Amino acid sequence: MITIGLLHTRLDPNLVSRAYLYSAIARVEGFRLFYFTSRDVDFEKKKINGKAYRGGSWVAREFSFPDVVLNVAGPNTARQRAIYDRLAALVPFTSYRLGHKTTVYNKLIKGKTFLPYIIPFRLARKAEDVIGFLNQHGKIIIKPNGDSHGNYIYYIEKDDDGYRFIYRNSAYRVGADEIKEQLASIIAKRSMIMQKYINSRRKKGEAYDFRLHVQKNGSGIWQITAIFPRVANDERIITNLSQGAFLSVFERFIENEFPDEHKELKFKIEGFALLLARHLDEIYDREFDELGIDIGLDEAGKIWIYEVNWRPGHVYIEVKAARAAVNYAAYLARKKKKERENETPKPKGNNQGSGN
Repeated sequence: MITIGLLHTRLDPNLVSRAYLYSAIARVEGFRLFYFTSRDVDFEKKKINGKAYRGGSWVAREFSFPDVVLNVAGPNTARQRAIYDRLAALVPFTSYRLGHKTTVYNKLIKGKTFLPYIIPFRLARKAEDVIGFLNQHGKIIIKPNGDSHGNYIYYIEKDDDGYRFIYRNSAYRVGADEIKEQLASIIAKRSMIMQKYINSRRKKGEAYDFRLHVQKNGSGIWQITAIFPRVANDERIITNLSQGAFLSVFERFIENEFPDEHKELKFKIEGFALLLARHLDEIYDREFDELGIDIGLDEAGKIWIYEVNWRPGHVYIEVKAARAAVNYAAYLARKKKKERENETPKPKGNNQGSGN
């Protein structure tokens, strides 16, 4: 029986929303699953002091190293990173980080295939960088280069009277004499990037994008878990759910917004999601398990890649996403076992003749 280790940074699995779900699905699928953190790993004994869900609660016990690690959260400290890396050298892990947004963009540019879909961007190192980028594109987005969950994202537009900013649900103006100070305060606290603004809007005027949630299944093949149109409220330009956006049903949304081409558009977006996922495996030279790809459509219907996320949220698709994650983990375990069997030297025969 395949044993899956669910690795997280929190000590209490009751505080991890997906832990019970993964455990329940693993049992239904015929696998063992236990929960652990980096501090539970004993490399000398090759044991882990983890927890298994039994009889309605998480029960502590000692486990041998699992066949595969479902690492649902990345390390937060150097110590955790060291343990993750050491364990990953012994046991296959399901997930790998993509890196900063600029890392993803630059890899896609180098890979060339998806170069036409990359929004013009630059790092915002100083206020003058932003002003130059604004002069070039007129309307831009400034956002963190790392994970932000929809926070610290600014829309800036240049016009004859100065500069118009939108941040969350607030719009305000900044004069030419104040713009450098305003921009300096925005980019001082964290690494920020600038992107040309893509006018992806519904007929009614609300900004929207598509979250393409893709995962590998129990055969190691990319599949679409869900596609969600995310629509911003009012005049907001942020479509993150934590910032007040709402979800729509994919098929219904494109039928309403693109009545004459919704079938072709559905095929186009689904194909784009799967091709990009496969391409990312190739250009990173590693096997990703799950991606959240955010795209927009401009006025001409052209697809633009906003960003690609590692470990996207599972809102409204928890069971489907968890089942894919567990079965992909089992696939990796079987694959690793087969590789080890092929590497093991076969015993030689006694080479004795028949005596004739």
